[in-house]
Amino acid sequence: MCLPRYEVLEQPVAPSLSLIQGLQSYREWEDDLRFAKSLTHKHAKSFSAGIRFFPREVRDATYAIYAFVRLPDDIVDEQNLSDDQAALALQTWIHDWHLALESGDANCHPAFRMMRYVMHRYNMPRSLVDDFFTAMLSDTRIKRYHSYAELCAYMHGSASVVGEMMALICGATHPDAIPTARALGEAFQMTNFLRDVQADFEQRGRIYVPSDMLQRFGSSHDAIVHQVADDTWKAAMCDLVDHTRALYKTGRFGIKYLAPECQFGVALAADIYEAILDRIEANDYNVFKGRVHTSTAQKLMIFGKRRLALSH
Repeated sequence: MCLPRYEVLEQPVAPSLSLIQGLQSYREWEDDLRFAKSLTHKHAKSFSAGIRFFPREVRDATYAIYAFVRLPDDIVDEQNLSDDQAALALQTWIHDWHLALESGDANCHPAFRMMRYVMHRYNMPRSLVDDFFTAMLSDTRIKRYHSYAELCAYMHGSASVVGEMMALICGATHPDAIPTARALGEAFQMTNFLRDVQADFEQRGRIYVPSDMLQRFGSSHDAIVHQVADDTWKAAMCDLVDHTRALYKTGRFGIKYLAPECQFGVALAADIYEAILDRIEANDYNVFKGRVHTSTAQKLMIFGKRRLALSH
């Protein structure tokens, strides 16, 4: 688990009067929500399965957060831009966000309007969003990670702060809810890294798996470059999967600190996402065979098990 940071305990930035007035007449909310919901269901099928069981207000806030973090990620990853072009586009996006946040102007991107509302509604510190953007910008500069400490610094902004955001909207009040929510965010992110080793390198030239965690078993980044799933690679991947499962365990420990009506949805999302690790293990850690996923039937089975566990 990465060392926790406690930005969530900072005093949130007070909203401007124009923002407060804007919240009282958010006429675009339903249209914006449809946009965010569609984006979430299209790109986050495993995560969406858990979202469906949140209370409506929490579910809608989750859609807003997902859209807000997904769109800048797409600027970096999905628009076939050079690193310099992506950095410039992302800096423009961040500049526009700051203008929207500080002015409260309704004439801005739907993702900005929604996130601005969510931040005010849940007293969400601005630093969480700022740290997220810092991580996105680093994707335009950093192509490989050589130590787990370096990866932790990246995951703070790319995953841990999102876990904190989710804890806030899910009614967390216990101090232990924040570090455990961060761990769950890291678990989701590490699962992505392990599943997408091949795609991240082939499509984006990035290697997120830290070389120090490979070298402990005699492997290296060369295994990813040349797609060599030998015994040293498999041993390293086994260790990484175990490490990620430990993050899930830590994250699950904090679910009890969330509002009761949110606990099932978070637990289900964690169960479905962790099942991706089962698929990696079933492929003997050869992630070069193609992107693994959980089927609808597997998701339904996981849902049944989680429901059964809830009834006991």
